[in-house]
Amino acid sequence: MYNQQITKRLTIAFVIIVSIFTKVSAQVPPAGKYDTSNYPQDRKLIMAIQNNFDSSLSLNDNYVGVGAGGRIVYGKAAHLKGFQQLGWSFKSFKPVVGISLIRIFNGNTAIKTDMVDVIFSSLKGDLSYKVIRTDTFIKQDGKWFYVMGQGTNYQTDEEMAEDMNRHLVK
Repeated sequence: MYNQQITKRLTIAFVIIVSIFTKVSAQVPPAGKYDTSNYPQDRKLIMAIQNNFDSSLSLNDNYVGVGAGGRIVYGKAAHLKGFQQLGWSFKSFKPVVGISLIRIFNGNTAIKTDMVDVIFSSLKGDLSYKVIRTDTFIKQDGKWFYVMGQGTNYQTDEEMAEDMNRHLVK
């Protein structure tokens, strides 16, 4: 019993230490590792798309979304309906400055990774989330389309340690 408690505490301490060092280095891509300057005009267009649920930016409503809670939706209407069923609506969606990476492959596929502050209006008041987003875009007939998005709820070191403690196999 005593050894299990020590192991549990050491594991949590290790996760906190690793996440502190990882968080600092994970904010900025390693110098020279990713091409972050190719296709400059395309980058501007992709940054302008954001996640504004404009159906004209989704190719034939070919959008798949995975939310922080693991819910998978197919199409923009289904995505918005899920929030409506919870009594939520988008109030604001702002990227966290300096934490964004766009990689463009062969001029027709792009993956954007960033962190956003999202505020929802709900029946109980405003809900604020910091979400790590990964969005995928394709270029077809000279136009960029948003085709896939995935959000992960950001956790503080304390929340991560608490979460690991809950999921520790005993």
